[in-house]
Amino acid sequence: MRRGVPSPFVPTDAITDISTFQGVVSIVLKDGQITREEKRLVIKLASLLNLDEAVPKRVYDAIIAGEKLDGGDEIGRTKCLEVYAGMFQTAYLNASISEDEYLVVAYLRYHFDITDDENELVMNDIHAEMEEHVEKNRFQVVEKGFDQAKDIVDGLFNRIRSILPEGGAKGDDE
Repeated sequence: MRRGVPSPFVPTDAITDISTFQGVVSIVLKDGQITREEKRLVIKLASLLNLDEAVPKRVYDAIIAGEKLDGGDEIGRTKCLEVYAGMFQTAYLNASISEDEYLVVAYLRYHFDITDDENELVMNDIHAEMEEHVEKNRFQVVEKGFDQAKDIVDGLFNRIRSILPEGGAKGDDE
């Protein structure tokens, strides 16, 4: 393992759809299996990234073989924020979310280099959307769970960031 990079499959170069998908799949496979809930997240990510239907299997096979896929389409800033928001919502709305699923969301925040301000904007948008769609008498329960989910993701994000050497940037090979 290179210092500052948690896995050889965690991308360090330009953010592409394939590198993003490969990073997430490597996280959900860290225990050797993909749960139903993790599979749901992986499928959602493939959809949000608009991946060709053959790409997820190629990525999975490459990870199992210990290889890294290169290439893919570069993802712009707006798309990164949309994918992050979609994945946070999918994870949060899952009835039986595990720490591994929250870890996927935290990893995406790290991978996309989402700032605290950008994260706050995304969370405010998700909160406003939920408030619009949830009955008033149920919203307090949903809001409490949402706040707990944000805290868990923020904690995991900070743990991911702490892997880096002091002052290091993503991908430092020192």
